[in-house]
Amino acid sequence: MPKVGRNDPCPCGSGRKYKNCCMRQDRLSESRELNTQDAESFLLNNLYNFAQSPRFGRDLAEAFSVYWSGIYDLQGVGQVVAQDDMQRMMEWFIHDYHTSTDDRRYVIDLFIETQTKEYPQEALQILQAWSQSTMGAFRVQDFAEGDRLPVYDLFRQEPMEIYNSALARNAQRGDLLVGRLFELGGVKRLSTMAMLLPGEYEPGLLEYGQNAYDNYRSEHYQATWDEFLREYGYIFNAYLLSSKAEALRSLIGPGTRFHDPAISRDKLREHTRRRVQERQAEQEEARRGRPAEHRTTSGIVLPGATNREQQSEQEQDKPQILIPGRDF
Repeated sequence: MPKVGRNDPCPCGSGRKYKNCCMRQDRLSESRELNTQDAESFLLNNLYNFAQSPRFGRDLAEAFSVYWSGIYDLQGVGQVVAQDDMQRMMEWFIHDYHTSTDDRRYVIDLFIETQTKEYPQEALQILQAWSQSTMGAFRVQDFAEGDRLPVYDLFRQEPMEIYNSALARNAQRGDLLVGRLFELGGVKRLSTMAMLLPGEYEPGLLEYGQNAYDNYRSEHYQATWDEFLREYGYIFNAYLLSSKAEALRSLIGPGTRFHDPAISRDKLREHTRRRVQERQAEQEEARRGRPAEHRTTSGIVLPGATNREQQSEQEQDKPQILIPGRDF
């Protein structure tokens, strides 16, 4: 793909110059990829492959609906949902989603148990650290010192220093960081897919999270924040997609340092609407005695995953979720 110049039209189609639109977000993504260590890249690719295996097809479909707060048609979803958004959803699915196994185990725990027999100790240590990670929201307290950022944990209410080289170069005082917190080698770290948000989101995010935590504790009265956030780690994306955050959307998205996941949600809605109309048209043609057009579907494709073409067994009036490794 040819490199986009600073003054070229932005590839997103906004009509603005690239430097005034998506350039900042793209550079943050590039920085994140460049600073993923080789061992972590290897593990992430293998985890993504494992999570998309046929055994998790139904789980992944249900998790997608939970994370994006709706039922969507996933044919060609790789061209609809931004790569960062898809990877954040998969990160949550791998670490926090209770699978349909008898004991509702997490994908990462099943991966460690069944796929790591020949892995070196370094890789196992990383995986064990990831398996204990939990989501969180953090306010940047000051400018970074090297690759370390002084932050304040908004929900656990404690200051700490975290390591994330990509965010250390891009975050500013007062920004919010939303991501998975884990400890490796005595150092607190944020996961690769941590999200950057403007400080104006803090009051609403805090209120949204606190209300959900209070409701959770009404049934689990001794629950800690770690337990709650392991159970409802998708709450941060839910807030960003909610009506409560709608008034702040002008602060994020193209032209800012911040990514807007609601753009992917809006594209999913439009994509699903079109697919429903296509199915209805095909059903109408079938009723008139015309052969329905054959269609194939592409599933979710992430780093390390293989694109699979699958046939639709039947068309339905409501949106159908299509997942790699499972035929419909």
